[in-house]
Amino acid sequence: MRIFRCSMVTLALWGSLLLQGFGQKDVPESLSQNGLPSPPEFGVMDKNGVFAKNSAVVRRISNRLRKLDEDHGFRIFLVVEPVLLSTSAPELAAQLQQAWLPGGDGLVVVFEADNRSPGFGRDIGGINKPSTPFVQVPTHETAAILRNTIDSTDRTLASEAYVEALIDNLANQLDDYFKRQAAPVPTARSLRLGLLTVGALTLLALGAIGVGSLTRLRSMAGVQTYRFPVVDRPERLAAPSGGGNVSTRRFKQAPPA
Repeated sequence: MRIFRCSMVTLALWGSLLLQGFGQKDVPESLSQNGLPSPPEFGVMDKNGVFAKNSAVVRRISNRLRKLDEDHGFRIFLVVEPVLLSTSAPELAAQLQQAWLPGGDGLVVVFEADNRSPGFGRDIGGINKPSTPFVQVPTHETAAILRNTIDSTDRTLASEAYVEALIDNLANQLDDYFKRQAAPVPTARSLRLGLLTVGALTLLALGAIGVGSLTRLRSMAGVQTYRFPVVDRPERLAAPSGGGNVSTRRFKQAPPA
């Protein structure tokens, strides 16, 4: 049963990622009296009082979300609904994300208390808008963070405890990601990157030399070679191949002593 529930939550997660580019159904009546509501000031919207009996949980969740925003400029909004009839948690989360976080600098989490199903709305366009300075988590990183968050949260917990653990795990995952991004590159890693760069440049240089050599060989193959023909000349003055100008000198015989 637990495996079945986890698989359903995973399907809901991936379903929410596909709803960003499609039209969503209407939001529930509690959220649509004056159109889409404004994002909750303290990060948590529970208009129906699902967690009214445990305000301490709401306060802790709100504090955790506010700290994440202060530390990294990344916002998460939590919407708690008792039951959704005309829509689903992933659909509502996707619609609220587009309305509340058009710049893509955060997530919207919708929790449906009736079936304990969370939905996640987040930006999947991956487009940084120059007019909106923010820290955006890449699409693949966000998908991995959400998957790890769901897998690491105990589904057997009561609704309040489950939502608190879910948000806490999600915030911790994002904290770890931003800290990794901000951490300086280790010296050993920098050295390895330098050596790899030098090796790659050396291979490129050797490849260029090889290509140049092949090009020269091909160009030399077309060069014509000329040889002097063999000419049969009569032998002159014991020179088999003589034929040049020959001069002689005569000397008088020395007088007898």
